[in-house]
Order: sequence, then structure tokens, then C-alpha cells
Amino acid sequence: MQGKTLVHFVEWKKVPDEAFASTLALIRSFGVTDIVAHPVWGLREQREKGYLEAVAEQIRFAGLRTPACHAFWGEGFDLGCRDEKRRGEAMREHCRFLRQLAPMGVKTYALHLGIGEKSGGASAWDRIRKSLDELLPAAEETSIALALENGGETEEDLHRLSALAEEYAHPRIGFCFDTGHANCYAPAGLFPTLELMKANIVTCHMHDNYGSFDDHNPPGTGNIDWARLIPALRSCPRLLHAETEAGDWGWSSWQQFRRVWN
Repeated sequence: MQGKTLVHFVEWKKVPDEAFASTLALIRSFGVTDIVAHPVWGLREQREKGYLEAVAEQIRFAGLRTPACHAFWGEGFDLGCRDEKRRGEAMREHCRFLRQLAPMGVKTYALHLGIGEKSGGASAWDRIRKSLDELLPAAEETSIALALENGGETEEDLHRLSALAEEYAHPRIGFCFDTGHANCYAPAGLFPTLELMKANIVTCHMHDNYGSFDDHNPPGTGNIDWARLIPALRSCPRLLHAETEAGDWGWSSWQQFRRVWN
């Protein structure tokens, strides 16, 4: 059923190679069926050709799927990167990663804007549009939705973000609604920000905090009203799946996420 799949996040950069297969088996033993593909795999593929294909094979062997992926992130990878040469290189790297992810069944690719807490201004949004224009051919080719994630943007920029999706009106451009970011960064608060983004949310990053720091806690370890939030998320018309994104990805954390989602 659309919008009902819960995709579990594991911080794979902290898992050594020798523990990769056993960690997959452990996650599967929790009852997890879907996991978030990690950008560290794409970075390894750049250095070790064939790495991502080997990872995909191990994931299939474990009986898991990867419908979601977080993009490469950081100033040198964000859509609004100020260095034009680096921005162009980064978009080409994103496109290459999108094409590598398609055979793995990835459907959403969460991207950071790279604006921050100060108003982005017209030039930043011009860079973001240019980046989207460069990514769209790969997104169309792979049928992967570019999911623009809310971070620490100003209220003005959040409205610009909402307007951007309406401007493009493209099936491969949507939003990743990050609950923790909205709870501690959004000037208007979590629920008004959700309402602003709701029409174009294709995935969400779920984690909790107390409104003062981006703690990435499981539900119940913070002040988010999950009983109110989950029905609101489930009602998003374009939502494909929901992603856990807590620092703790163990059994008890997974149970907390599953409890609130279901």
C-alpha cells in the first residue's frame, strides 16, 4: 500500500567490511524488509569499481530491499554549492550514483539544499534550479525522485522551496520531510512546515529531539507528538515510504519506529 513501507536506516560507515553480511542478517532478523542505501557505498564505488554491485548482491542475499537513498552531502555536494566548478562536478557525481542505484530498486534520493540558516537569496536559488536541471535527465532515466530535504532554512526559503516544486510540477521532483530538522530548526514549527511541504513529500526522515538540537533520537526520546504526526505523514498524497534516521539503529530503536508508524 502506498506510503506504508518503513525503511530502516543503518549508519553503514560505522560498520566494518567484515561485519557487513552479519549486520544485514541481524537487521533482517528484526523483521526489517527495507533499508536505506548509504552514500558511503557510492563513494567506495568511485575508488573500487564493482563495490556497489557486490553490496547489492549481499543485500539481495539477505532478503532485503533498498527503496531509498540519501545523496552525497556536505558543502561540496549540495544543490546550492557556491563553487561553480565544484557544483558541476558534484551534479555529475550525483547523476552517476543515481544510475548505479537504479538496479538496486531505489525510488527516492534525498538531497540537501545547502542554504543554511541565513536567507539563500536569488543567487542561491538560481544555483539550486541549475543543479536540478542537470540532475533531472538522470532522475527521469532512472525513475528516481529527487527528494529535497528541509534543514535549517529561513521561513522565506521554506516558502521558496514549496514554490519551487509547484514551479517544476515534475514527477521526479519532490521533498524529503525531516521531522527532527523541522522540530528544532523550522521558524514556524514542525506542523506548519509539514503543511507547507505536504503536497510534494515523497519520503520522510523520522527521528526525535527536544527542539533545541538535532539529536537523531528514536521516537519517544524527544518532544515530537508522534500520535499527531504519523497520520499527517501518512496522508501526504505523494508519499512513497518513510525512513528511520536515528543514530541508534538497533532492535529497540526499530521497535519504537515500527510502533509509532503502525
